[in-house]
Amino acid sequence: MNEERDIENALRAYGERIRFKRRLAKIQANIDMESMRRDADSYYTEPATSGQIRTLWQTYRTTLAVAASVALITTFGSIFLYRSYQQGHKQQEQQYSLLSKEIQAVKSSQRQILNDINGRGRGLSINPAQVAGSGFLITADGYFVTNNHIVREADSVYVQSTKGEVYKARIVYTDQAHDIAVLQLCDDSAFRTLPPVPYSFDAHSSDLGERVYTLGYPREEIVYGEGYLSSGTGYRGDSTAYQVAIGVNPGNSGGPLLNEKGNVIGMISGKQTTSEGVSFAIKTNYLLEALNNIPADSLKGLPIRLNRKNTLTDLNRKQQIKRMQEYVYQVKVFKHRE
Repeated sequence: MNEERDIENALRAYGERIRFKRRLAKIQANIDMESMRRDADSYYTEPATSGQIRTLWQTYRTTLAVAASVALITTFGSIFLYRSYQQGHKQQEQQYSLLSKEIQAVKSSQRQILNDINGRGRGLSINPAQVAGSGFLITADGYFVTNNHIVREADSVYVQSTKGEVYKARIVYTDQAHDIAVLQLCDDSAFRTLPPVPYSFDAHSSDLGERVYTLGYPREEIVYGEGYLSSGTGYRGDSTAYQVAIGVNPGNSGGPLLNEKGNVIGMISGKQTTSEGVSFAIKTNYLLEALNNIPADSLKGLPIRLNRKNTLTDLNRKQQIKRMQEYVYQVKVFKHRE
């Protein structure tokens, strides 16, 4: 709708310019230019008296004034309409907000503390990350997904579970076009393989009005949010995303979006700042596409094997949340600062 409004405004401005030009052309057509030139030439070839100048001005002042007014209105009108369009377009761009949680970092002794496995939890509390978000496991052996905008330009990435366990993550693959990042926790010797993830991944299109929910970290503890699918496309008609009626905040980005059966249908990525409770989630089929595009050498020859069995389907919502919490992590990113 916003793009259509932009096009409509641009066409309206163009139409106004055309109408001004036609009016100016009509006025010019009614001017006896040959007579004006003769009169002007006579004043140039013969010394002009003040009376003659007044006569020339009185004869043509109305026509000249109208022509000049039309030219000025056309020029300034076009400038005003163009600037209005630019400002409106800029405001529309600002309506979409990524949900990374920017945090001031305390740089001193950061690496020394974080490299100490036993002191990682303490290290993260003393040295808060510069960027924080959410993410979730896609395999029990440590492959993990979040948003690319969370880990972009990261110097180091750590994830923290609901139990306070902290693991260092390696970025395996990023898909900037769809804002997807695949990480690996199993490079960290402290990580232990978990029971199979309880959810599966549904790449089929979901229906409008379908009840959905998410888990994420807008603060230091996991937070639950629920709502419904409000559009089959995302911000400004983006076909790679869903619009969902769930209130989210910075830190929710990268959290899973699940339907009532416990299937992952998307990943939270952003929200519309001008409307309360309007959020967006990348569709699962683009997540699966990103996984298929990971080079074999990045996986060290071992393919990612997704769980095909959903053990959440027959559980009520409270039981689903309890089972899921163990697989949803807070993502904490540190960036090098000079």
